[in-house]
Amino acid sequence: MNDDLLRFYRQTRHGTRVWWSFHHNVRRLRKARHPLVGIMLLEAMSDIVACEPVARYLRREMPDACIVWGVKAAYRELIDTNPHVDMTLIVHCLSERLLLERAELFDRFVDLHVPGRYCALCRRPLMRSAESAVRLDNYFEHGTLLTSFARSAGLPPLDEAPRVYIPAAAVARVDALHLPSRFVAVNCASSSAEKNWLVEKWQALSKAMPEVPFVEVGLRPQLPDVLNLCGRLSILETAEVIRRAALFIGVDSGPAHLANAVGVPGVVLIGRHLGFERYQPFSGAYGNGERAELIYSDGTAAAIPVETVLQAAHRLLS
Repeated sequence: MNDDLLRFYRQTRHGTRVWWSFHHNVRRLRKARHPLVGIMLLEAMSDIVACEPVARYLRREMPDACIVWGVKAAYRELIDTNPHVDMTLIVHCLSERLLLERAELFDRFVDLHVPGRYCALCRRPLMRSAESAVRLDNYFEHGTLLTSFARSAGLPPLDEAPRVYIPAAAVARVDALHLPSRFVAVNCASSSAEKNWLVEKWQALSKAMPEVPFVEVGLRPQLPDVLNLCGRLSILETAEVIRRAALFIGVDSGPAHLANAVGVPGVVLIGRHLGFERYQPFSGAYGNGERAELIYSDGTAAAIPVETVLQAAHRLLS
């Protein structure tokens, strides 16, 4: 199959899925009570966790509303367990989000996607019904992930701490792991290579802290001689592991936002990203420094010295 034919097949298959998903979602929404409020933030984990306070804000503003959150299936557990959301809507892509907005089923539509994004599946630019000063190329100039995304959606500049809602099943699953009584949870790798620390630096940090075992969580393992839970847990099981840790150390990624949400002390390594020389992704206790030390690099995070991270870890463990 040549490239053009394969591309046509994939686009046709995706378009069919979006069409059927859209009609299924419309049927569900037509049965919902009013006022009907739609929140749209399909991905990624860090963005969804950071923006959890949006649901609480809207619940305070409209206590009798049916609040719906559109999200990709991979992240639905973050929404399914949220007591402030009445319905999880599985949305395939940004183009389906646009179809849902134009269906005029919602009394209020809160789109947390900043302009400048492209649909990764349809290869089409994000279309918004309202103009926004917050864009993909400047959003960190408008505050944290929560603050900038809220502003982009026409909400006040929210700055509350995020929460995650860990179900009993996730707690039981982590109980069965028989984790050490005291450990450091580490997340060594982000989906963006630009955010990552060097593997040899993680290994040096682990060897410099023999008094407390490391437990690695996240996308893919980097440390050969520690308890590796990468790829073995759900998102909320990962949150429960992090919650039990004495300390979290990681790069700026989804697990760091989980650590902020569960309130564990943390060390987060942050360098240049997407053209932003210095930025603040966190609200709450990680943003104001009450529960975390954010270690910044003038270049990429890879340039941060091991000794700097080690000293911060010892301060928070003492």
